[in-house]
Amino acid sequence: MGVLKHQASGRRVTLAARSLAGRAEGCAVRLASRRASGEHAVLFWDGDRWSTRDLGSRNGTTVDGRRIATSERVPVAPGAELCFGDDAERWTLEDDGPPTASARAAATGEVRTAAHGLLVLPDASDPRVTLFEDRDGRWLMELDGDVRSAVDHERVEAEGAWILRIPPAAQGGAVPTTHAADSVKLMNDAVLRFEVSRDEEHVALSIVHGGQLTSLSGRTHHELLLVLARARLRDKENGAPPAEQGWVYVDDLLDMLKLDLKHFNVKLFRARQQLAQAGVIEVGALVERRQMTRQIRLGTAAVEVIRH
Repeated sequence: MGVLKHQASGRRVTLAARSLAGRAEGCAVRLASRRASGEHAVLFWDGDRWSTRDLGSRNGTTVDGRRIATSERVPVAPGAELCFGDDAERWTLEDDGPPTASARAAATGEVRTAAHGLLVLPDASDPRVTLFEDRDGRWLMELDGDVRSAVDHERVEAEGAWILRIPPAAQGGAVPTTHAADSVKLMNDAVLRFEVSRDEEHVALSIVHGGQLTSLSGRTHHELLLVLARARLRDKENGAPPAEQGWVYVDDLLDMLKLDLKHFNVKLFRARQQLAQAGVIEVGALVERRQMTRQIRLGTAAVEVIRH
């Protein structure tokens, strides 16, 4: 992701798809020099690289020593030096990766950045809000059992207010910006294979994709996925149409697994996180939800359960 480093202090700022630099409150790149304007310049991702534009500042913006015109859009290469107003505001583009979703705490300014296509708020121990990428690189938000598009600069509540920074969808819609093409395993193209001991004490989960098997280290959230997988297989065996297979009421699931909603959300996040780290994209689709019914199901019918 894009990271701008202040040369004098070493302070780093993670760039959103469009980030203002200036003295004004709300600027992502806060400038302290009095020679900097309130909204001095903007840095933005144009789909292929980072660029900057001066916003009519009093004392100008330079890129690698060259002062740029107000209307000029200038590419910013990795390692390039930007100067906003005077020598006290010299910054370097330390990382020129594409933007990813982030959220800034309104009260403290703390920034949380997505990893492996997932972002949870307020944190991984209490994931009340989950943001994730879909196949087209669009960011979706899961909140109170509903899933909808995440909106740039939207304010959400999760143990305090957070301001979302949502990048535009990946160009071409083929591979989300946070993943390398050679590591992608699409959810619909992979099989989730569960191997269960006869006493039900041990559950091993593997991903079968393109003739290759990736074993995942054992985790307690595998039990949750196994229950959902069995619900899909059971309904399929009973002749239910695909659209009706596998739906389970959340309250029934909580009773079955002896969980409260907070710990259920933690297990679901960790399941998504583990699959994302294994190279699976679209992990937000690991679970589907029926609006207004509090019903969920495993998001893929490609499952196997093997007992040993």
